[in-house]
Amino acid sequence: MTVRLLLVLIAVMTMTLAPGCGGGAKAPVPVKPDTTTQVGAICDTTLDTTAVAGAVVAPDTQKPEPVKQAAAPKPKPEPTEVAEKPKELPKMWDFGSEKCIPCKTMLEILTPMMADYKGKVDIRIINVYEETELTKQYRISVIPTQVFIDATGKELFRHIGVYPRDSIEAKFRELDMPIVTGAVTPTTESECLT
Repeated sequence: MTVRLLLVLIAVMTMTLAPGCGGGAKAPVPVKPDTTTQVGAICDTTLDTTAVAGAVVAPDTQKPEPVKQAAAPKPKPEPTEVAEKPKELPKMWDFGSEKCIPCKTMLEILTPMMADYKGKVDIRIINVYEETELTKQYRISVIPTQVFIDATGKELFRHIGVYPRDSIEAKFRELDMPIVTGAVTPTTESECLT
């Protein structure tokens, strides 16, 4: 009887740890040595960062085939006036996917923040399946991942998983990034977990 109960418990635990969004073992995330990483609720989808961006993988050979590129568009004539280069802003980019439940939570958190911080902090939601070059450049292997970048382009911090608004704004303060006062009430950690 004890052996049978033990086998049932092992089977239940195995099913609970099955990979997929919202359950299972987490893949290790390589991080630059000069950055800090925090982890929250994440999607278990591990991205293949070794594939060539813009390539199609043939099922039988598993080697990337180059994608045919369209003809380059004709260059536009240069303007007669020299346009002033826009000021670089600090950035908080969220790498995720439309298919991932924690990523959808981040979308709900970041959408109002994008409007509140417009012109102060460049807040973007980046789809890892569409922006493959940027995803490879920032070595994103687990989603959602938020990357905080200063105005010069240096990565300051990254967080993996759901990151509530009040925690994001606390990190903005810590990193001397602009803070918007009188904005919408921050999302709390408990609201993100429900």
